[in-house]
Amino acid sequence: MTNRFLVPFLAGAVLLAQGPVANQQPPDLQGFLNLSQVQMQGLMQLQQQKAQALQPLVQQAAQTQQKLQQLLAAPNPDPAAVGQLAIAMATLGQKVQQISEGFQQQASNLLQSDQRAQLPPLQLALELHSAALQAVSLGLLTAP
Repeated sequence: MTNRFLVPFLAGAVLLAQGPVANQQPPDLQGFLNLSQVQMQGLMQLQQQKAQALQPLVQQAAQTQQKLQQLLAAPNPDPAAVGQLAIAMATLGQKVQQISEGFQQQASNLLQSDQRAQLPPLQLALELHSAALQAVSLGLLTAP
C-alpha cells in the first residue's frame, strides 16, 4: 500500500525543511541563479513557513496511518473503516501537495525572470540524478 510510504515521506519533507539544510545557504544554487542575500533569506524563510504549515498534516497522517495499521492487524478488518482511512490519507496527500505547490509558487515569485528561466536545467538534473548515479556506479562517469 502506497500510504505506508506517505508518512515517512511527509516527515522527511518537514525535517529537511526544518533541519540544517534550511539553516545553511547553498552556495551552488546561489551562484547558479545569482541569488541576492535578500532572495536567499526569503527562500529560507519560506522553507521554514512551509515546514510549519506541513507539521499538522504530517502528525495527522501519522495518526491516520497508525489507525489504519491497527485496523489491518485485526482478524477481520472493517472494509468501510479501512476505506475511510485510505481516503483520509489520500486527502492529506492532496493537501500536502497543494501547500507545497503554493510555497513553490511563492519561492518562484522571489526570483527575477532570468533566474526563473534557469530552473528547467535544475529540474532536468533532478530527473536524471538516479541515472547519473547509476552511470557513476558502473564506471561510465566520474562523480564531481
